[in-house]
Amino acid sequence: MKKSIDPRSKRVSFSEDPKKSTVKASKGPGEKWKVGPQYEVKQLIGTGSYGSVCEAFDTSKRCLVAVKRIGHMFEDLVDCKRILREIAILSKLKHEYIVRLYDIVAPVNMAKFDELYLVMEICDSDLKKLCRTDVSLTPLHINTLLYNLLVGMKYLHSAGIYHRDLKPANCLVNQDCSIKICDFGLSRAIGEAHAVEEPGEQVNTQKLKRFLTGHVVTRWYRAPELILLQDNYTEAIDVWSIGCIYAELLGMLEGNKMEDRGPLFPGSSCFPLSPDHKHKTDYRYHTRGKHDQLNMIFNLLGTPTEADINLLEREDARRYIRCFAAREGDGIKSKFPQVDDDCVDILDKMLRFNPSQRISVAKAVTGCWSSHVAVSLSMGNQPWML
Repeated sequence: MKKSIDPRSKRVSFSEDPKKSTVKASKGPGEKWKVGPQYEVKQLIGTGSYGSVCEAFDTSKRCLVAVKRIGHMFEDLVDCKRILREIAILSKLKHEYIVRLYDIVAPVNMAKFDELYLVMEICDSDLKKLCRTDVSLTPLHINTLLYNLLVGMKYLHSAGIYHRDLKPANCLVNQDCSIKICDFGLSRAIGEAHAVEEPGEQVNTQKLKRFLTGHVVTRWYRAPELILLQDNYTEAIDVWSIGCIYAELLGMLEGNKMEDRGPLFPGSSCFPLSPDHKHKTDYRYHTRGKHDQLNMIFNLLGTPTEADINLLEREDARRYIRCFAAREGDGIKSKFPQVDDDCVDILDKMLRFNPSQRISVAKAVTGCWSSHVAVSLSMGNQPWML
């Protein structure tokens, strides 16, 4: 007789040391989390500016889930809008590469509640944690992850949604290389009026300053048009972010040192969004900073052409870009000399300064680099385990 397996023990982890379990929530989260009898809260698996996430067992469906706790949700109007936006979007999306929202735990007191519990699909890890794990990936692993991410984004874009905050931490991943895109608090549906935290608002407002400083890591994956506060951006902003994520994954190829891994453009400042406070209005000062986000981009890709600069909406943005010293850039191949030419080509097409020249997600999915991945998946072959 085959021994039954308790579904509570099925979840796996990318931790190098099997003896190291996920950090336990202090003093028993189940006692403080008001999720009702259906969910047995087990352990804390993540925290952030939004709140915290615990692993839980759904006693009704007998499966593991992730419970996202959002506290003090009415203290800030901008944060409240993000929560509402995420719930509204996730409740409508149903795709294998988009994280599922299963349930919203009804508050005990509907008149006085100030926290919310979202019950969501649980995954083994995320790409940020994977990139920090001391393991190497094969090109097939990496291209399968990219392919699945592109398929998920193709669905999002076909639904008229820009994610606007794609980064490794917002790409959940399982050991079979499946991807689940999550965190839609900054997403935007086509046709929406620009939200209060839109980059096109006045830069010196306190609300925008608070929004930007709360998401400093995002600058590493932010497209140039968002850095330059362009209002009329397109879904190409997500393509740039995917390119940055792909480059980070390529750093996990065998032969690369662990200490050399990291974001492709790890800028520490991002004028005019987060300038050096002593030189807030000095354009030329920021163009000389080797850690400025745009400077790091131009060092690899080269400065934009005059034709591309003229396409920028804002005169101050055009004036700022012209302050940078002209350069050809080292080129993507110099950064990844061991990577296959097809992979370098798709990365190059994702990381174009001019958004109209960036490859679309739909075209990227059907590119020649992805054909062997798509064929294997369509034939139902066993995914390559991480």
